[in-house]
Amino acid sequence: MMRKLFKKPALLFMIVGITGFLLRVLFVADMEYKEDEEYNFAQTQLFGVTQPWPWHGMNSGVYLANPGMSIWVFAVLAKLFGIHHPTSLATAVQLVAWLGICLILPFAYRLIRDSSERLLWLWAYALAMVNPFLILYQRKLWPEPFLPLFVMATWAGWWMRSHFWGAFGWGLLGACLGQIHMSGFFLAFAVFLWTYIWQRESTHWRAWFLGSVLGALPLIPWALEALQTPIHESIRVGWSEMVQFKYWVFWFTNPTGLHLGNALGILRGPSHWDQLSDFIRYPWVGGYPTYINGLAHWIGAGSCVWIFARGLRSLKQRGSSWGEWMNGKSSPTLFLQNASLILCGILMTLTGVVIRRYYLCATFPFEFILMARMAQPKTRVGRNLLITLWIAQLVMAGTFVGYIHVNQGSITGDYGPSYQAQQKSLEDRSHVTH
Repeated sequence: MMRKLFKKPALLFMIVGITGFLLRVLFVADMEYKEDEEYNFAQTQLFGVTQPWPWHGMNSGVYLANPGMSIWVFAVLAKLFGIHHPTSLATAVQLVAWLGICLILPFAYRLIRDSSERLLWLWAYALAMVNPFLILYQRKLWPEPFLPLFVMATWAGWWMRSHFWGAFGWGLLGACLGQIHMSGFFLAFAVFLWTYIWQRESTHWRAWFLGSVLGALPLIPWALEALQTPIHESIRVGWSEMVQFKYWVFWFTNPTGLHLGNALGILRGPSHWDQLSDFIRYPWVGGYPTYINGLAHWIGAGSCVWIFARGLRSLKQRGSSWGEWMNGKSSPTLFLQNASLILCGILMTLTGVVIRRYYLCATFPFEFILMARMAQPKTRVGRNLLITLWIAQLVMAGTFVGYIHVNQGSITGDYGPSYQAQQKSLEDRSHVTH
C-alpha cells in the first residue's frame, strides 16, 4: 500500500497536509495561555481602540523589548478577520503556521530543478507536519508560528536573487525576520554574509540593499528605544552558554521529536520522571495503559540513531573538497543549509545569550532537510527509515494533543493548565462568589 501511495504524490501530500492541519487545529481551547499568550491577544484588542499602534512588543528572553512587528502579525490577523476571542486568534495563527509549511510544495516544484534536491524538501514538508516540537509551538499565541511563512518567502527571493525583484524580496523579507522574532536577525545576517563570501557575483545587490533598507525602516523607533536600555540589564552573556553548543544540540534534536519533557513536566513537578512517565503510558484503552506512545518514542529514537549513523558514514565517504561543500555551487539547498547550520550557529553562540530551543524555528525547514539528507531518501533503507520516523512522530504528536486535552493541560509541566481549564476555574469561582 505504501508503494502505491508513493506513486501518487498528490494524494500523499494531501494526506500529510490534512494530518498536519488536524494536529494544529484540534481542541484549540486546550492551548497554552500564560503571560505571553495573554499579552499578545490583549494587544490586538487595544490597538486602534484605546492604544496607539505600537513600535515595540513585549520583552524578549534576553530582557530586551522585541520589535513592533512581533506584535503586528497578531494585530493584522485580528483586524483582518474581526477576531475578538483568544481561541479564534489561536486558530488563525495555527492556519498561518500550517500554510507556511505548505509553501514548501510550490517552492520545491517551481524553483528546484534537481529531483534529488527536491526530494529533500518534500521530506522536510512531511516531517514538519507531524513533528511534536512544531506542533507544540505552532499551537501557541507566539510569533514563532509566523516564521515558516516568512522564511519560505525569503528563500524564494534568495533563490531568484539574480533578478531585481527576487533580490529585493530577499532583502525586504530578511529585514522582517528579526522583527518577528529576534533569532531572525542572526539568520538574515548569516545568509547575507555567507552569500557575499561564497557567491557574491550571483546577487543583484542594489535591489537587495533597497529591499533591506525598506524592510528595516520600522526598526528605527525600536532601535532608538533599545539604545536607551543599559546592556547589562537587557542581555545576559556567559561563557557557560557558549561552551554548551546549544544551537547545534537543538538543531540535531529538534527533528527527532523527543523533547516534550519540559512542557510535560520532566523539569518540573515532584520528580524528574513524574509526568513524562505518565505521558508514555498513553493512550489508555478500557482503563489500561497501552504504552503505544512509549513504543513510538523508542522506535523514533532508534530511527534517528540509524539516520545519524548513515549521515556520518556518508560524510566520511564524501569525495568533494570542503570548499566545494561549503560554497554550495552544486546545491543551493546545501548552501542555505550550511549558512543556517554553521554561520548562524556561530553568530548566535558567540553572543553568549541563553539560546532557547524555539529560536531555531527561524531556520525552518533546514533542520528537517538535514535529517532527510542524512537518511539518504533515494535509497530503500533511507526511505523506510524516514517513513518509520514519520509514523513514530505522528503517534507522539497525536498523543500529545490528546494528552493535553484529557488532562486539561499539564499542571506540573511548563505547559500549565489549558485555556479551557482556566476559563472553567474562573467560572467556578464566579459561581461561588455569587
